[in-house]
Amino acid sequence: MTDGYEADSARLAGQAGQLDPLASRVTSIHETLSAALSEAGPCWGGDAVGQSFGTAHAGPADSTLSRLGSLPEQLGSVGTRFTDTAARYTADDDHGVERLRAAGPDVSEA
Repeated sequence: MTDGYEADSARLAGQAGQLDPLASRVTSIHETLSAALSEAGPCWGGDAVGQSFGTAHAGPADSTLSRLGSLPEQLGSVGTRFTDTAARYTADDDHGVERLRAAGPDVSEA
């Protein structure tokens, strides 16, 4: 059959497993960066220009660091969705085969 679409459930499930090492790497990067930034302390400077720069950029910097910290969980969620989707595709295919077999013999084989 050439119309429609095709899904490779095994490959999709396999791709899910590749996200775990990425999540671990992001966790490590986040921990290293957080520790370095904490150790450095405020680095904007005490003069008017430094304070102005800090006021403008501290919020976005903190937000970015926070998002980086939540990325491993998000990657895990994507991996779970890949695995769940692959299982649904396989179950749907199996169910379709069962229904076709239950419908009777293949008339093209007769």
